[in-house]
Amino acid sequence: MCARVIIMLAALVVFVSAQGIPTRKCPAGEHSVLYCPQQAEPSCDNPTVHDLDVPGACDIPQCFCNTPTIRDTATGKCVEPSKCPKKC
Repeated sequence: MCARVIIMLAALVVFVSAQGIPTRKCPAGEHSVLYCPQQAEPSCDNPTVHDLDVPGACDIPQCFCNTPTIRDTATGKCVEPSKCPKKC
């Protein structure tokens, strides 16, 4: 019985990984996301996932900063929200 379960789980893993869901290799501290429609990542300007002004294609993965960091759009780096530049 246990061997059957292991075989079924292995088959499921192979099946899911063979689906061809696109991913992207992201730098350390970031992860690949695939939103449909595409969403904008949290940033110092808007710290939540939000709609893009102009929606992009669904099948293009993006790199988002790992939580709790967000993108500093001035530098392109992932930073703690408290490290975001202060607005005047």
